[in-house]
Amino acid sequence: MIRPGYTFGDTEVAARRLELVADVFDAASRAFLVEAVPAPPDVALDLGCGPGRSTRLVAEATGARQCIGLDTSAAFLALARARRSAGGQPGLEFVEHDATVLPLPGAPAQLVYCRLLLAHLPAVETTIAAWATQLTPGGRLALDEVEWIDAPHPALRRYEEMVVGLVASRGGPMYAGPAIAALAGDDRWGPRSSEVRVVPVPLPTAARMYAMNLATWGGDPWVRSEYGADVVEQLARQLDELAEGTARATVEWGLRQAVFERTS
Repeated sequence: MIRPGYTFGDTEVAARRLELVADVFDAASRAFLVEAVPAPPDVALDLGCGPGRSTRLVAEATGARQCIGLDTSAAFLALARARRSAGGQPGLEFVEHDATVLPLPGAPAQLVYCRLLLAHLPAVETTIAAWATQLTPGGRLALDEVEWIDAPHPALRRYEEMVVGLVASRGGPMYAGPAIAALAGDDRWGPRSSEVRVVPVPLPTAARMYAMNLATWGGDPWVRSEYGADVVEQLARQLDELAEGTARATVEWGLRQAVFERTS
């Protein structure tokens, strides 16, 4: 099976977009982690850590003694390490590693966490089952993934249509939440909790995130073939206008927040 690449890239624009994503979802993910992890883990793994904001979040929310962020992007990891050095944060480590390749560095761990990564990976059930093997008995796998997005503006809906198709063309399920909710596990691991948390995002903020993404993948051959350059460029202008505007509407993200536990 071919592993799809990360659609949103690792450019400077992509890094700024991930900073914005980290700000938008901080409160929801922090609350989830506090609820999901009853005691500080000795080792926590953050899969697809990007520039490291989510890794710091895991460390702060759970009190993990050692927190290891894994990513395939050398550019993102360089940013993460630079921020760790500047911030003087002990216990954080960043390793270049593909989260689909086992064993994971630092495993077995008491906690494995990822946010918005499964959308870019094939075979959700197989991948989650593999990650469960990297837990200690009683260890927990905590997943933050999109269940649905309710966007009130036609330009935002066109963007969603476009990106869902692009990610699917690369083998990934953009909305991975429903597939997670359907998992029952087996005799070695199983679900402990699963719910959808609604995150309202100001429309200009959502448009800014979308515009940054479109700037990264708008020239993709699949996108240009399916929609044409004129449509992509028109959408880019619309998103820029919305991002600079003062609309008070919100875009609602439904985040599937699920915890699986290793039972044996």
